[in-house]
Amino acid sequence: MAHPKQSLTRRRALKVGASVAGALVALRSESLGVLAQAQGASMPATALTSANDTDKDWAKRIEAALGGTKGMFEDNGVFMVDLPRTDIMGAKIFDVPVKPDFALEGVLTFKRVGDNTAMKFEVVLLDKEVNLVLSAWFKQDIKPELEVFTALHNHYLGDSPQIRFMHGFALGNETKIAHALYKALKENSGTPFGHGAEPPGDPGFDWKKVTNILGGTPALANGVLTVSVSRKEDFRQRGVKLPSEMEFESEFSFQSIGGGKVATIDEFVVLKDEADLVARELRRRDILVTALHNHELDVDPDVYYIHAWATGDPLKLTRDLRAALNHTNSEFQ
Repeated sequence: MAHPKQSLTRRRALKVGASVAGALVALRSESLGVLAQAQGASMPATALTSANDTDKDWAKRIEAALGGTKGMFEDNGVFMVDLPRTDIMGAKIFDVPVKPDFALEGVLTFKRVGDNTAMKFEVVLLDKEVNLVLSAWFKQDIKPELEVFTALHNHYLGDSPQIRFMHGFALGNETKIAHALYKALKENSGTPFGHGAEPPGDPGFDWKKVTNILGGTPALANGVLTVSVSRKEDFRQRGVKLPSEMEFESEFSFQSIGGGKVATIDEFVVLKDEADLVARELRRRDILVTALHNHELDVDPDVYYIHAWATGDPLKLTRDLRAALNHTNSEFQ
């Protein structure tokens, strides 16, 4: 699915300050049944919702449930909140210093589904935090909402400290599921909350050419470029149809490392028949393959993720990445 506007998928950015307060949203006439107003770190209280509950109201409740952390609207009604691990200092990949917005960023995405909300999360954790957070997530007892733990793994090789990514899915009341995750992370990890949108920053290379070569949608945050490329398929997770903005896009991030060179972290969304082709193309071009795995469970069609890493000239690397991406059923702009 092509993105018709210049706004950026994932990692905010060219829309500086595009939080809920500035987002353009449409009125919704359907009732959500129950709403909640988060108060600090306490469990939100519930109240009746109005028939004219808007997307803006819905998103504000999510922000409040996440400790006042700001998010922004993507295409297709997806609301996204970034969680960069700015508390982790001196992180490196293969001895290259990396920014939190480049390599240490979690992301939460929300989508209204009838009277419920679907939430997908990808959070960044240190080894010592993993099981503390996981146990706290399991103990939330937010049923009858559906909550699912879907993956735990590395995305990188050669990272210091070692970074783990935990993935999950929940379906239910937006405030309950958002606050349950907030509580688990706030009390058991160093994940920062309460921040707003970050400035785009100058990436130090021709990001427009990089974006055009990849054929995707750009986002800038603190000098890090991320380009997202959608697939042509429709995806359903646990029977719920979800748009590509909910973690079904290939993503390519670039950070300047000096001397006209960049580091790139890449995430290819692939079907099973594409995985080997993409990996072979990457290795032919001396790009390191760092992981192949699922992020989700119970997705139709089955989808997998290839992670990669490289350093070098930004345009050459981008052309190499596009050659690998051409082996996928991607929708290029």
